[in-house]
Amino acid sequence: MPIPKKKYIQLKAMYDFQRKVQYNKEKLRKAVEVMLEEPDILFNDIWSRMKEDEMIEAPKDWVPKDDKLKIEGEEWATLKTTLV
Repeated sequence: MPIPKKKYIQLKAMYDFQRKVQYNKEKLRKAVEVMLEEPDILFNDIWSRMKEDEMIEAPKDWVPKDDKLKIEGEEWATLKTTLV
């Protein structure tokens, strides 16, 4: 049931605050739903906030998924350790 106009006017500050909180909850919920359906949106949002000084060095045995960043022989070294 909606707030009667007379009651809203009497308690305007309280109702405006409650409506503000509800608006932000609904907005956040909608954003989360979009991000869960499209994880790339969440990834890109988080990645865009990451600073270089927050990054950690890659372990020596790490092999990137992107072939353009692999060093010759890394594929074989990784496969060899996986099979052993």
